[in-house]
Amino acid sequence: MTEPRSGLKRALKLRDLILLNIVAVYTPSTLAQNMPLGKLGLLVWALAIAGFMLPYAAAIAGLSRCHPREGGVYAWTRMALGDFHGFLCGWCYWVNTFLYVPSVFLGIAAVLALLGGERLAWLNANQFAAAMVASLVLWASAGLHIAGLGSGKWIQNIGALGRLGMAVGLMVVAIWSMLSEKVWDSFANPTATLLPGNSLAFWPALALWPFTLNALVGLDLGSAMSDETDAPSHNIPRSLLIGGTAIAACYLLTYLAVLVTGFNDTNVIYGHVLAINSVLAKSGNAVVLVIASGVVLLELLGLLGSGAAWLSAPARVPFAIGIDHYLPKAFARVHPRYGTPYVALIVQAAVATAFIFINTSGATLQEAYLALLGGSIVLVMVTYLYLFISWIRLDAGASRRIKALGAIGLLTTTLAIAACFIPPPVVAGVAGFEMKIIGSVTFMLLCGLIVYWRGMRNRRVEITLEES
Repeated sequence: MTEPRSGLKRALKLRDLILLNIVAVYTPSTLAQNMPLGKLGLLVWALAIAGFMLPYAAAIAGLSRCHPREGGVYAWTRMALGDFHGFLCGWCYWVNTFLYVPSVFLGIAAVLALLGGERLAWLNANQFAAAMVASLVLWASAGLHIAGLGSGKWIQNIGALGRLGMAVGLMVVAIWSMLSEKVWDSFANPTATLLPGNSLAFWPALALWPFTLNALVGLDLGSAMSDETDAPSHNIPRSLLIGGTAIAACYLLTYLAVLVTGFNDTNVIYGHVLAINSVLAKSGNAVVLVIASGVVLLELLGLLGSGAAWLSAPARVPFAIGIDHYLPKAFARVHPRYGTPYVALIVQAAVATAFIFINTSGATLQEAYLALLGGSIVLVMVTYLYLFISWIRLDAGASRRIKALGAIGLLTTTLAIAACFIPPPVVAGVAGFEMKIIGSVTFMLLCGLIVYWRGMRNRRVEITLEES
């Protein structure tokens, strides 16, 4: 297949797209975030999959089939709503990664501490050391992707296998618990509770909704790299069907598995890992304890793959914006040897590193993780509001099914944005949490408006010079 005019190299096949969907979307740590909901969490997951993931995947599949464009949702919004909204959509999508990518790499530092046991336990308490480890791993990942998507994609592929291995591990220990401890009777009893304490009040429960929806985000990463995909109008929709089905099954089955184990640790970074190892540790068998270390390693591989996916794919959005001259021309540069948007990757890695150090200042690792995640959810959900609107507008004579799915997607996404400003139950410093989210989102949006204004001015100058 010929290479696209953008100068990028087609490196992604159907297999790579399916694995990219899995590693980018299936995030087992979200299971711990929803554990305070208990059995009700199963209904919440089902509603999120039906009310957000289904219309979200349908929108990407439909638009990719008819309009495969590098930059994905940015390009579609620009086509449907014009330059300003296209830029705002692309900006929110891109800068969301400044907040989300650091949260993933901070998670890597936390899991490394867990893997090292007592020798690395200090890493969770030493904010500077955790930030340094996260930054080093982030730059190593950026370097591999600058050297070529054909090489960098294997981080995502291996990470996806780690994610699937984690899903299998959760289900295996749940079956083990059911057989050895007869916990199924407790779960099947509608009056029984598997989690201690009272059920959550309405507002704390609602605070978990955006985190649930955010766990289903990432299916659009493949569409952002349409010019680097073999037969994008065919392979992207197929990958969404296969990968999306696998992701939905993994979330529902592994959440059920965590409930069955009766584990109640709500650590939002690696609570699911502790759920598996708490069951394995009961055996006291040396071989089983080695397997427990392997479980932590699987989580580490999954995080590395997820971080790499979210670092590399969104960089194609500023690349596309650079081609349209709303960002400096340097963003549109393709590495002459590797065929990658290396300037966008370098800038993204640099800003994400800065946010790692800013958000670990004066906070526990878990609260820094949640504040970063909350801010990123607001920005990325704005992007998906644009996605659903663009889907309806670009589909001439949109069917009732498309309009209905688009309306459902808009409703669930709007609710998620509003709920982002409600602190989750595990957050102690409410004021600090709110300020970090509001400050991060406001600062990013103001920066975007300034960049757009400068881009418009530069474009007018270029047009004037061309006309003269």
